[in-house]
Amino acid sequence: MAVQREEKDLDARELNELGNAYVDYGMWERAEECYRRSLELRRASGDQRGEGLTLHNLGALYQRLGRWEEACEQYRLSLALAQESGEAQSELASAMNLCLIHYSLSETEEFLKLAQETEALARSLEAWEPLARLSWLRGRIAFATGQEGAQRGMEQYAQALHFASRKSPSVLRQMAGYLGEEIQSLVERGEAGTALVLCDYLLALSRREGLAQEAIDLLEARRREVLYGARLGPPAR
Repeated sequence: MAVQREEKDLDARELNELGNAYVDYGMWERAEECYRRSLELRRASGDQRGEGLTLHNLGALYQRLGRWEEACEQYRLSLALAQESGEAQSELASAMNLCLIHYSLSETEEFLKLAQETEALARSLEAWEPLARLSWLRGRIAFATGQEGAQRGMEQYAQALHFASRKSPSVLRQMAGYLGEEIQSLVERGEAGTALVLCDYLLALSRREGLAQEAIDLLEARRREVLYGARLGPPAR
């Protein structure tokens, strides 16, 4: 007959997994408690890799709850452990989440500095999806500065498409959708000319690199909407 184990008898790995389960059900306090207990056990046993993983999960919990300072603290600790132990993938995951927090909080200088460091790591790992996301966010920052940043923004968006195409068709579709939304945003801000130039710029890259036809179709639909002044809604299918 199976013996039912109590929560107090779980080991560090099981507590971490239980914390993940509580997160899935929105039970934030219970998740935090499990992660904290897992962290204590892993530190006591000298399990550095496990400690870094639990710190990352704790950071993700705080990030989800909008507890930004606490999230950053956990990610930085996880990042330092990953660097010390040579866990490059874990280092990249924590660095990317720190980048996203800085971007979300409009801490542009901090974001750009960390993004540059993170890009170098992502390139060494050929991590195309993080590279695509970093380029996309840099493009948004550049376009937010007005006409003077438009060329830099277009270059970053083109790079985002390039990186996304090297990952998978689904990531490319997602990125093309994001860029379609950016084109719509430009039109809504009264910058239809810039939106049209961006469409042409991205379409030229897409055709030159032989990107998936679905991504090209989406950008062409946006171009027609901009050119003919159609009311911008969901991309044509």
